Amino acid sequence: MNRKSLLNKFLANECSAEEAKLVFTWLNDDPTLLDDLISEDDWVSYINQENKSKRGGDSLLRIITVFVLFGFLFVLSNLLSPSTDKPIQTASFIHEIYYNPSAQPKEIIAADNSILTLEPGALIQLGIKPDLDFRRVKLFSGRVNFKVAKDPSKPFIVESGTLMTTALGTEFIVDYNAAVEHVLIRLFEGKVRVESIKPSVVETNILKPGQQIYFGGANKMLVSNFRGTPKMSARESLPAQLMLSATEKPYRNPATIHQSANWLQLEETAVSDIIQYINHELDVPISYDSLIVKNYRIKGRFSKNPTMDLKDKTDLAASILQLIVEVNPFILEKQHNTYILKPKK
Repeated sequence: MNRKSLLNKFLANECSAEEAKLVFTWLNDDPTLLDDLISEDDWVSYINQENKSKRGGDSLLRIITVFVLFGFLFVLSNLLSPSTDKPIQTASFIHEIYYNPSAQPKEIIAADNSILTLEPGALIQLGIKPDLDFRRVKLFSGRVNFKVAKDPSKPFIVESGTLMTTALGTEFIVDYNAAVEHVLIRLFEGKVRVESIKPSVVETNILKPGQQIYFGGANKMLVSNFRGTPKMSARESLPAQLMLSATEKPYRNPATIHQSANWLQLEETAVSDIIQYINHELDVPISYDSLIVKNYRIKGRFSKNPTMDLKDKTDLAASILQLIVEVNPFILEKQHNTYILKPKK
């Protein structure tokens, strides 16, 4: 099949995932291929709009934007739709698709100043905008290094197959082999929470610096350590049982939070401080507007188990959040593992 035939097949929503990826490669290498498919008037209209854009200069992004303007990339909606409890409209994110067809890593700076480095062959969908409750990246295939801009009010979520990795501000790598549904996640800094998006799989793990998770499709998540914090070599794809040498910076509770083995006491604690406690100590991500919660405080006493597992931590976090919404003008929503604190309308 020649290029023009495959391009027409792509526009007719008849391409496989591999054929669609090949089309991205062609258009990145030679944008003039669109000349036979888009009229001169459409090009003029597009160029006038692109000149006003702040994100001009990336040929692949311009190509994808053209497709969005004329409805062509909507044919990828089934392939590229993100998995959420409340579906996000794919059309609003299509212009944030990136594919690296080159032999060299490709660096992308997201709207929140997070830095994503796509290794050759990596394909992602980026959902990072000011009006979203949390930042989302869907990794369709390949390896990406994430340097997440620190913003505790907006959790950073990476979907790779059936795994979901949630971070607040950290550096980690996700390597996803879509063909065999194998995922390797390696953490260099901060903390991430890794779990399955399948309701039937309840396993959840919290990674600390120097740890990694390997997931082989139907298998359990295998947690192991790696030596130091060097980046992965180009051919490395399996975890190694090596000595842990990285350390995590400890979190310090504010003076208004007191706890023992069996209880947690809040003394007129700022809502923002208790949210940070939940994020850091209980490993539960919260999305919130720091300006809205700024002037609110809570107090209360909660029982807890001497040895807190992840379920205990999640239950304690839910109890604290329920108290916050009972005594303050907020409502609480949840999408996957992320609680969203919003003002009452």
